[in-house]
Amino acid sequence: MAAKKDPAKLVRQARDLIEEFNRVVLDDAGELSAPALSEATQALKALVERLPQAFEQTADVLELLAKNDKVAVERGDVKTEVATTAAELRTVAADSEQLGKSLANPASALFLMGGR
Repeated sequence: MAAKKDPAKLVRQARDLIEEFNRVVLDDAGELSAPALSEATQALKALVERLPQAFEQTADVLELLAKNDKVAVERGDVKTEVATTAAELRTVAADSEQLGKSLANPASALFLMGGR
């Protein structure tokens, strides 16, 4: 049974929206305000704070698929490759969690800035 929604498509949509955000910020730089940047940064922080769960769940599902013998690899042992990949995904989850924490200070500082 196929997934109801394509997870890769959802992530590509998020990627494309971030790309659009990057263009808008540069193209409209003269028209933006500190409060607008604050709101955008708060939203980026919320996005980043959700990444650890996404990576953890990806690792969990990969392990579940392997357990149910639904993973094949081109080279090496399936169990080893899955364990290594899942561990790497969990490392990325921890790294992205730290990124979310690192965004707290600039997000707070921007929140306190007004526009002129």
